[in-house]
Amino acid sequence: MKLVRIALVALFCLTFTQAAFAQDATPVENEEFGVTITPPAKWEVTQGNDKAVANFKHRGSQSQIEVVGTKLMTPDVADVFFKTFHKTLKESNFEELKSEEATIGGNKGTQTSYKFTHSGVTLEVVIFQFMRESTAWLVVGYMQDVDKEKYLPDFNSVVENMKFK
Repeated sequence: MKLVRIALVALFCLTFTQAAFAQDATPVENEEFGVTITPPAKWEVTQGNDKAVANFKHRGSQSQIEVVGTKLMTPDVADVFFKTFHKTLKESNFEELKSEEATIGGNKGTQTSYKFTHSGVTLEVVIFQFMRESTAWLVVGYMQDVDKEKYLPDFNSVVENMKFK
């Protein structure tokens, strides 16, 4: 799945590259999906993959939060979309740590955590998936395991502050 491959590339780039940052972290508006997404304080808007509606990076830690929306033909195919995303992570040696139903900012969905170690660095990937009308949403946070508790509230704030038209 192209989306997961792009996410994996972004994961490796977190540790080894610098992204091009916008001058300020103003909210990102996307007309196609009718959403405005506000970055957390001290996070910067950066370029993501072509599927990302918004992408934010914390410069000091290289942590990243990516928001992906996918319009589905019918809402009942969302389960297949989400399962395929997670299956690809597992097949790429990401270890699932926890998966549970969650509600963030009024959005009911599933939050799943994975870890992946490469070159002596352990990254945690936190995913919150939810449906809104016929759009499947993935909010994906990439952070080193030692930073997870510090940046998890920022991850949650991205979901909490999503404004839909």
